[in-house]
Amino acid sequence: MRARVARKTESQEAAHHMHHDDSNATLWDTLEAHGDARATHARTASPAVHAAPAAHTPLHPSIAAAVRTAYFCEAGELAVRYGVSADDVIEHLERAGLGRAPRAERCISNIRCAVHAAALVRGEPQAWADLVTALGPAFDRACASRLDRTRGIQFARRFWTDLRDSSTDAVLAEAASARPRAARRPRGVRPPDLRTFPAIRPLRHWLAERLLGSLEVELGRAASCAPHLDTDDGARTLRIPAMRSFGAEAKAT
Repeated sequence: MRARVARKTESQEAAHHMHHDDSNATLWDTLEAHGDARATHARTASPAVHAAPAAHTPLHPSIAAAVRTAYFCEAGELAVRYGVSADDVIEHLERAGLGRAPRAERCISNIRCAVHAAALVRGEPQAWADLVTALGPAFDRACASRLDRTRGIQFARRFWTDLRDSSTDAVLAEAASARPRAARRPRGVRPPDLRTFPAIRPLRHWLAERLLGSLEVELGRAASCAPHLDTDDGARTLRIPAMRSFGAEAKAT
């Protein structure tokens, strides 16, 4: 019972580090604090390569209009940084299933996350560098608090690699044309896919949930592989007499 309570407390602390860390209050506050001069330069957009096109559900006209308004009012500088157009953002949201999601209007308050996600899926190097710069340290600390420092940092770095491999259109298209390769993640664990991010929640929260879920699976797998007394070859167990022997002795007396 104490071990269960301790694990719950650690999970809450890990989530606190990723959601409320002072150095990572919001994804974009952290980036803007760096004062990167490259934010003023437009980037050339490369065409997206869809490895497995999904059926798009068109957004309601009122939602699409609100997305365009928020794009120009709140995310213009970020869109220029990544070379993402309003049509790219709407296409990403439709592909992610926002048209089928309840409370689709929530994406308006997360328009910058939607712009960032559209750039990440396209494989924009600057977008990936910004994401890891902003969230990487907090994710490292969260994993190190549950695992030892070396294993925790390795796990967090592998999370970013798996995220990029499972979310970037160009990488997925290249992997589909090549021969299959062995998966790095444990069997039964589905890699996170940014193509399914509908922006109804902040991107940092969406990613933190998936990191903690993968971390719990890793901890459970490690616990199942740990040695136990009943499986140790050097351990001896007491032989418990059969219950019927007690009955026989009682009848004899």
